[in-house]
Amino acid sequence: MKKTVVLLLIAITALSISCSINFKSGDKDKKKDKKEIIVPVRVETLKKGPISSFILSSGTVEAEMSVDIVAETAGVVEKLNVEEGDKVKKAQVLAVVNFEELNLSKDKAEVALKEAENTFKRTKNMFDRQLVSQEDYDNARFNYNQKKLDFDNARVKFNKSMIKAPFPGIVTERFITAGQFLTINQKAFSLVNRDVLKVNVFIPEERVRELKTGMSANLISEAAKQTFKGNVKRISHVVDPSTGTVKVTVYIKHDSNIRPGMFVKVRLLTDTIQDALLVPKKAVVYQNDRQFIFIYDALTHKAKKVELKTGYQDEALFQSLNKDLKPGDRVIVAGQNGLKDGAKVRLG
Repeated sequence: MKKTVVLLLIAITALSISCSINFKSGDKDKKKDKKEIIVPVRVETLKKGPISSFILSSGTVEAEMSVDIVAETAGVVEKLNVEEGDKVKKAQVLAVVNFEELNLSKDKAEVALKEAENTFKRTKNMFDRQLVSQEDYDNARFNYNQKKLDFDNARVKFNKSMIKAPFPGIVTERFITAGQFLTINQKAFSLVNRDVLKVNVFIPEERVRELKTGMSANLISEAAKQTFKGNVKRISHVVDPSTGTVKVTVYIKHDSNIRPGMFVKVRLLTDTIQDALLVPKKAVVYQNDRQFIFIYDALTHKAKKVELKTGYQDEALFQSLNKDLKPGDRVIVAGQNGLKDGAKVRLG
């Protein structure tokens, strides 16, 4: 019995030692495996190049010359000469209102004027020869002047019977139909000249000092997937007290692909640095409002964590202000999320 107990104790002790050895060995293997974890990354080489400072805003494209044309006389629309989408010239007749009646009134006034003119000439000739009195002469002159005013008034009304284009452009909307009765100042057409297009943007007053007339602007239409060129035409001298912004008008260079009503993002170019050290934005890791990048060390195959100090930026790049970064440094642009300073990495 004692022999059996002794053998059992020996077996338990041996098993315990074996488990302890195996546990320590396994722990070492895990640590070894943990140390051997190498993260695959992709890198890009830092280079110098130009980068610009922009003021960003947005707005809707408008025509500088855009107007609603109204009827200047009351009457029936007797004739329509244009349709929506038609190109028209300056002073071209778009429609005619109450033409016949006003034309007749003008002709009657012209006949009356000629008669009064002839009477005045005869009376003046007789007055010069002292054959008529001063009163007869004054009455003839007054009647002639009155008929001249009547004719001028009839001619103006007749001219207003023709709705004309105030400038060359495109008819964008027609609000009237033939046979319709129009009242004075009733809207008839909308006319737009697409040769001069603009965007009004509103810039914070503290940044207006960076702007000047004539400076370049890029206008980006995400819907059309195009970028258009423009320049600053006007800068208001008044600050809107409710928003703290200043109105800036940007003219757009003529392009058949841009139309009034398009929404565009506006980038106003304020400055350019030609030899900035450029860091891809895709390399940046954000932590608590701070920006970091990881530099790949080819000798140690480790990632060095660097807090990035930035200057200008655009859609894809930051200007680096770090004195410890230089052209030729390789920055990790893929695989850096979750990396720690000094982590082992490999190019993959």
